[in-house]
Amino acid sequence: MAITVIPAYRVVKKFAKDVEGMPTDAALDSLWANLRTYAQHMLSLTDTAFADLGQRMAVSQLGDPDLKELGSALEALESGHAKELADEALQRCVVALPRPDLSARVLLLPGDGQSRILTAQMNGVLGVSLGSQATLVFLWPADKWQEWLTYTVAHEYAHLVRNLLLPSRMSGGRLVYQKSQEPETLLDAMVAEGIADAFAMELCPGMQPAGADALSAKTEEMVWPKVRRRFATSDTSEIRRFLFGDNDRVPIWTGHTIGYRTVKGYLASHPSARPANLVGLAAKAIFETSQYHPSLVPAW
Repeated sequence: MAITVIPAYRVVKKFAKDVEGMPTDAALDSLWANLRTYAQHMLSLTDTAFADLGQRMAVSQLGDPDLKELGSALEALESGHAKELADEALQRCVVALPRPDLSARVLLLPGDGQSRILTAQMNGVLGVSLGSQATLVFLWPADKWQEWLTYTVAHEYAHLVRNLLLPSRMSGGRLVYQKSQEPETLLDAMVAEGIADAFAMELCPGMQPAGADALSAKTEEMVWPKVRRRFATSDTSEIRRFLFGDNDRVPIWTGHTIGYRTVKGYLASHPSARPANLVGLAAKAIFETSQYHPSLVPAW
């Protein structure tokens, strides 16, 4: 296995130092340009569409930082041993779910300290996996960020392995599975998140992200018909809306919660199974075997 943690925050620290003394707009333009070029280089071995997405995310997730605050945050990531923590988390993941054929980079990048989503909802750590060859982890030294870095690395490792076993690529603005040529659906995405959360929670006892249990029984029953009708949708905007919620008609974390409860139902009906055993299974098979229904959520 060749999975490498890249402490990209150290490179960003150099970029930030290079623009010291420049007018704010010019400094940010230069910082973004350098980060864009660096991300493009580090993602050069991934699918072109994934590399382009990762490059854009590296810049958008950094935001418009106050350079002094950014510098302090980068120092905190260094003194907080971000790379070492990520390495240790990956070692634990490999023991639980060995994949010697997995080759990937995990880039640790600074996030946007002005983002309440990152600093409050995500506890200073946000991850996204681009296929099976790259994961971006955006960091800001919020409260308990080190614990959530370990959790997020485990969560994203499960995604990397699932993406290796069920490879997909962007086509026409949608994710398409290469083996079946079928597009990723809302059901696929929900179950994938549920598996990743179950895997990470097993490796990190006592930790549970907000998205795993965000719906009351009443709210879940209310939103369930909307979710069920959209199981087969492959519209990426609609998938994203139901995964994360829209603060309007779809409650926050809807898809994450239902996905996790689906996986929990499967594991409850298969006592000998572990989350790692589900990583390569089709979402439809997991859902159908889970016997999931809003009023039948098993307790753990």
